[in-house]
Amino acid sequence: MLRYRLEGSGPPLLLIHGWGVTYAIWQNLAPLLRPHFQLIMIELPGVGGSPQVASNQPYYQACAEAIEEVRCALGVKQWYVLAYSSGTRAAEAYVQRYPQSIMRVIFLCPIYLLEIWALLLRLLNAPHPLTLRQWVLSDWRLYSLVRTFGFNGQRHDYTYVWTNEIELQSLETLTRTLREMPGGGRAPFDLPAVPTLFIWGGKDFLIAPPRLPGPNDVVIPANHSAPMLAASDVAEVVLPFLMEGRKVLVYQSQLRTYYASRSEALSIERKRIVMQRQKRAGKRFSLRKQSALQQIQ
Repeated sequence: MLRYRLEGSGPPLLLIHGWGVTYAIWQNLAPLLRPHFQLIMIELPGVGGSPQVASNQPYYQACAEAIEEVRCALGVKQWYVLAYSSGTRAAEAYVQRYPQSIMRVIFLCPIYLLEIWALLLRLLNAPHPLTLRQWVLSDWRLYSLVRTFGFNGQRHDYTYVWTNEIELQSLETLTRTLREMPGGGRAPFDLPAVPTLFIWGGKDFLIAPPRLPGPNDVVIPANHSAPMLAASDVAEVVLPFLMEGRKVLVYQSQLRTYYASRSEALSIERKRIVMQRQKRAGKRFSLRKQSALQQIQ
C-alpha cells in the first residue's frame, strides 16, 4: 500500500504531490489546511516509501487503484482531493475511475504544458540509452531543470531541496511519470461530473493556463512552486472552494487592491502638485504686489 501521513482533524482531504517529490511538498501549505481538515498526504507509487508498480501496468491507472486502496484502508466514505503538478494526472485517473469517492477536487498547477516544453518532453521520451536519461536527470542538469521550471530560473533554497529529493527517486519512476503522461502533457483534462477547480499560476513558466478562464478556473500570482512560495494564496482559494463550494478570485482581488492603492497614490500626488502650484502662484502674486508698491512710492 502507498505510504501516507495523517495530520489535523475534520473532513478528510487527500493531498497528491507532483513529479519526483514526496509529501514534503506540503510543508508550507499543510499548516494552513490542517485546522479545517484531516490531511491524508500520500506518496505515489515508486516515490519515497511507496512500492513500485509492475512495468506492464499503466502508471496512472496504477496510481488510481493504489489511491483507492488507501481510502478503503482508512475507512473513508468520501474525501476531498487536492492534487499538484503531475499529481493532477494521477488525480484525473482516480476521478475517472472512482468519482463516487470524491466530494470536490482541486488541481493546483495542473499539467497542461506549453507547446515548447511538450516538444522537449517528447524528445526526452524518445528511445535513448539509459545512461543519457541518467545524465540529464542528475547533478547540475537536474538542478537547472528544477530551477527553470519550478522557480522560473530564480535562485531559492527550495531549489536544492527539490533537487535532492528528486535524485533519491528511482529513474524508472521519474521517466515513467513523464513518458505515460496523457497526450505527452498536452491532453485536456477529461473529468466526470465532480465539482472541480483548476488553480493556475499566472507566472508559471511550465504550463499553459487558459487564455479565457472558465467558471472552474482561478489564476493566482504564483509560479510552479506555488505550494511552497505562494501557500497563503493557494489556501485563500482552496479553503472556500472545499468548505463552501465558493470560488475566490485571488489574482483579480489583488489587482483591484493594486489599482485602488495606485489611484489613491495618484490622488495624493495630484493634491501635492496643486498645492505646490498654489504656493508658487501665491509667491508670484506677492512679488508683483511688492513691485507695484515700490513703483507707487
